[in-house]
Order: sequence, then C-alpha cells, then structure tokens
Amino acid sequence: MAYALPLISKENRKYRVNVIVDRCKECGLCISVCPVKVLAKSSILNKNGYRPPDPVNIEKCIGCRLCEYSCPDFAIFVEVVGK
Repeated sequence: MAYALPLISKENRKYRVNVIVDRCKECGLCISVCPVKVLAKSSILNKNGYRPPDPVNIEKCIGCRLCEYSCPDFAIFVEVVGK
C-alpha cells in the first residue's frame, strides 16, 4: 500500500516549488538562502510540530534551486513546468 506524504505545491509559469510537509524540521535554511524571498514559514504544523516553508511569493521564483540544495532533510524540491 502506498502512502502519500502531505505536500505544499505552488507554481508560476516556469517553476513548481514542492514541500514535503512531514520531512521539514523548521531549520529555516531554505527561507534564508532564497535570493528573491519566495518562501516564508507557513501557519500549519506538520506531524512533528514544525512549521514548513510555504512558497507564498511563487511568482518571484527564478528556479535557482538553492532552497532544494540547502535542505538537509530533502523536504523541498523545484520542478520546471514551462519555458
């Protein structure tokens, strides 16, 4: 039986930012490294009581993937959705 992890997913015309909610430990690295300030702490709590990032300014995403590369828990990833 497959288990689907809770996911926060938002996209603009070029990129989709996905956050695997229950993997996040609220370290804040992804939020601090984003050069255009796409991410902010969400108001929801994951199963461990942490607030995962939310791509609140998704329209600003430039697809640099610094958030993805900096996450020690592999809780965030960026996909290309358009050109």
